[in-house]
Amino acid sequence: MGDSSWMYWILTCAISLYFVMLLLDFNKPSKKLMEQIDHQETRHRDMATRLGRIQEDVVQLKGRQDGVDLEMEDLEKARVELLPEANKRRMTHIPGAQFTMGGREEDSPDNERPSHQVHVSSFYMDTYPVTNQDYREFVNCTGQVTPIHWQRGTYPTGLARHPVVNVSYADASAYANWMGARLPTEAEWEKAARGPDERLYPWGNRFVDGERCNSNNMVGSTLPVDEFPLGRSPVGVWDMSGNTYEWCADYYEGSYYQFTPSTNPKGPEGGQERVIRGGFYGDSRPCVRTTHRNSAPGTHTRETIGFRLAMSDQDG
Repeated sequence: MGDSSWMYWILTCAISLYFVMLLLDFNKPSKKLMEQIDHQETRHRDMATRLGRIQEDVVQLKGRQDGVDLEMEDLEKARVELLPEANKRRMTHIPGAQFTMGGREEDSPDNERPSHQVHVSSFYMDTYPVTNQDYREFVNCTGQVTPIHWQRGTYPTGLARHPVVNVSYADASAYANWMGARLPTEAEWEKAARGPDERLYPWGNRFVDGERCNSNNMVGSTLPVDEFPLGRSPVGVWDMSGNTYEWCADYYEGSYYQFTPSTNPKGPEGGQERVIRGGFYGDSRPCVRTTHRNSAPGTHTRETIGFRLAMSDQDG
């Protein structure tokens, strides 16, 4: 009887121990799951904290960006306010006066005839055509598309002082607007180039190849805008013959001189093409005269067309 009780007790303890071990094994996955849940909750709290910090940083950055935008707007307003006076300083003032527009020569083409008297109010004209260096500043500040022959956002090496080319009429107008100016009218352009004495070329009536302008393919490409000091016009404007044609504000009409107004003509009200003036480096003598007229579609860009700016004289 005693031995049986002892065996019964041992068996009971063994069975209890077995069930305890089973219970411990059963609780292991549960414990592991709880540890994983705790870990995920900790990660969630960390991520929420980080997200909160990022959101705060975004708010701060947005505030700083808004501040920078306001500063940029103020700077742009200040720049625009300074432009008229700055333009006057760098441009050439051309007094208002009457002059003879168009050609009297026997070989003058029909679109230059008849010669006629025109009065142009005083205005300012760029002393030089717009250069690659000038235009790059515009591109950098506004994001304007670069001329097709530029690479990596800039002009070819060594051409800083050459006239910018491969710009459309719209490109030239956008630059003019950014500079607080405009493109010259055809009448303004001819007056600045010709002066009051009906000269054939900006410097006078005598033409010698390679002496006062870039024409007749003397080098086969553009030259710096200040290459020919002896080629200046009577009012001191440079590079108005050869090198590149220049966009004017007017629409082109071949017969416009037959009905042009006598005061400040601005060209026809509409048309397919815009006036270009001055000839280019490959043109011969007739095409670099002060009276020569040509045209091009305003959407086109060519390696032979550049531009310069003008500005009305509000005090004139």
